Amino acid sequence: MSNSRTNWQRFKELTILMVGLGVIGVLVLVTGVFPIKASSGHWPITTWVLDFASDRSVAFHSAGIESPPLDEPGMIRLGAASYDANCRWCHGRPGLPEPRVPGEMTPSPPFFPTAKLDHEPRELFYIVKHGIKFAGMPAWTARQREDEIWPLVAFLKSFPELEEATYLDHVEVAMETDSAVTQLVAAACAACHGPHGHGRAGDRVPMIAGQNREYLQLTLEAYKTGQRHSGIMEPIAARLTAEDIRRLADYFSNQSEHAAASQTVEASSHSASADLATLTESERRLYDLGESLAIHGDGPQKIASCNECHGPTNGDHNAEYPRLQGQPAKYLRRQLQLFADSLRGGTENVDLMHPIANKLSEEQIDALALYYSRQ
Repeated sequence: MSNSRTNWQRFKELTILMVGLGVIGVLVLVTGVFPIKASSGHWPITTWVLDFASDRSVAFHSAGIESPPLDEPGMIRLGAASYDANCRWCHGRPGLPEPRVPGEMTPSPPFFPTAKLDHEPRELFYIVKHGIKFAGMPAWTARQREDEIWPLVAFLKSFPELEEATYLDHVEVAMETDSAVTQLVAAACAACHGPHGHGRAGDRVPMIAGQNREYLQLTLEAYKTGQRHSGIMEPIAARLTAEDIRRLADYFSNQSEHAAASQTVEASSHSASADLATLTESERRLYDLGESLAIHGDGPQKIASCNECHGPTNGDHNAEYPRLQGQPAKYLRRQLQLFADSLRGGTENVDLMHPIANKLSEEQIDALALYYSRQ
């Protein structure tokens, strides 16, 4: 009986304590007495707990993510351009002091030129893709495009040895002339696409020199509104005015499709000779399959000829459709996969591609990518 009374007494005391704590919590919430000001920072113990909990959460949820090779030609340069456009405002860049405004955030974002980036690639991928709650770290704009995150991860892993000159070489491009439009190209496009649209950040990036003007304009507008998904392109296009978009479309559509001999198309295999003699026997069979699909389509599968809309054939084509010849195989392959999975987004014409792409096998996708890259 005594033990029962003692247990009951403890239960009542615990209940009173919990109710009391609840009342205090409600009073703090309602009165607003607890300061939320960022200027005071966190207590050291709070910082430690939050950092520890964040690290453990990232390690747990990123388990199982497989990193692709991060030494692909052009990958770091593409990541650097993405970082410069979207991340350096908070995390800084080599050669400049820590940004003052984000430095006053609580918690403040790490200043990468001096921070210790010891996360695994899979952990960096998870953080970039999903962001961090209560830390001001946003999620990736287009989570449909996980492939765009890995170049940024590759660049972040290179940060500890990164010097200012190397960083500037990645993100700054000299233009041959100084005009309003070339300044716009240098600021918004050249780091990835080169000064004339022939590419300088690897085969994940399309060649836009000589592309149809209407297609370029509609595509930039689709990026700007989020109709076409890209964590790299959406933030850039969002800062462009309608006049900027028109001028960029005019500029790149009027560039020669062929790079001058004096120009260097860095880290990009699509600048290589299209001589079919360089193909292996298996690649030649794949090329022939791609040629057949492009010219004739596939009647039994109800796949139309690609050339009818995208060229190259005689006759006029809808200028709202892109020209595919000469595009990097890696870029073309990825776009067809995105179409097949209904993840690409795009202009009002995008739905025309879904019933075609989702009928293509992996081999047919590879074949078309190879064929058009060799035109």
